[in-house]
Amino acid sequence: MRSSRDWRGMEQYIIKLTELFEIRDLYLKKLKQTTYEANTERFKSEFGPAIDGILRSASETEDAKGAYESVAVDFSRRVFDKYEKRGKIAPTVMMDINFCMIYYVFPYLLKSGIAGAEDFAKILKDKWNETLHCNISYTTYEELYAGFKKKLFGFF
Repeated sequence: MRSSRDWRGMEQYIIKLTELFEIRDLYLKKLKQTTYEANTERFKSEFGPAIDGILRSASETEDAKGAYESVAVDFSRRVFDKYEKRGKIAPTVMMDINFCMIYYVFPYLLKSGIAGAEDFAKILKDKWNETLHCNISYTTYEELYAGFKKKLFGFF
């Protein structure tokens, strides 16, 4: 079993996951129930392996919680450093990256079924809020999906 300090092997997964924010417009454009479903499938295939790698790698350490915390801090710091200007992230960018976390990253974690995923989601939320100076929460894919308006007789 690896030491919890040996979380750096997960760096490739962290880097991959940060790529989500570079293509965030793809995931946020014309978002409604059908596009959310398709976007979620795209997210699973493109970023799911990175999240799974983080979870599995952390579970192989002596202290999974410590590994989750280290990864969450590093991931949040990388995103902040990439998008900050004068110590802040522009409000529109902040809204978009928070949206991606809430609509894609957290629901994937909560639905993954991998041991420790819920623990990681909580730690990631806390470290994200602390690092990016925001206050987001998370919910499941099913709750978000159900929140979209359904068409009635072909109309909204």
